[in-house]
Amino acid sequence: MYEVKSIKDMNHEAWLKLRKTGIGGSDAAAICGLNPYASAVHVFQEKTSEELNVKDNEPMRQGRGLEDYVARRFCEASGLKVRRSHILYRSTSHSFIIADVDRLIVGQDAGLECKAASAYSYDQWKDGQIPPITLSSAFTIWQ
Repeated sequence: MYEVKSIKDMNHEAWLKLRKTGIGGSDAAAICGLNPYASAVHVFQEKTSEELNVKDNEPMRQGRGLEDYVARRFCEASGLKVRRSHILYRSTSHSFIIADVDRLIVGQDAGLECKAASAYSYDQWKDGQIPPITLSSAFTIWQ
């Protein structure tokens, strides 16, 4: 089971503060050593400091900008419909587990994590393989 918190009208700073209250998929990947950009120590420092990590870079901006495009292409390829979630989910049995899903698949109990990758990372995606960092940030288990 999980509880929900609307993030629809939340500004970026408030959303970052809310994310500090739990461990999400990207955090879990770092803790498990699957994220080449962050470590378990990094997650600990980020979650326990008063400071907000508002770093932004061009690949991050492009990823957010391409999210709608990726969702539309998924719909075209799969024939399914998706909608924005606008919700942060929190496990009721393990309140430190949170998830912020990019899209929900209409009519299914499933979500869609939208990822855009640089041509420079092509080798990580070849032969239909999904990089471990992407898998770990896309799946959260609720009990």
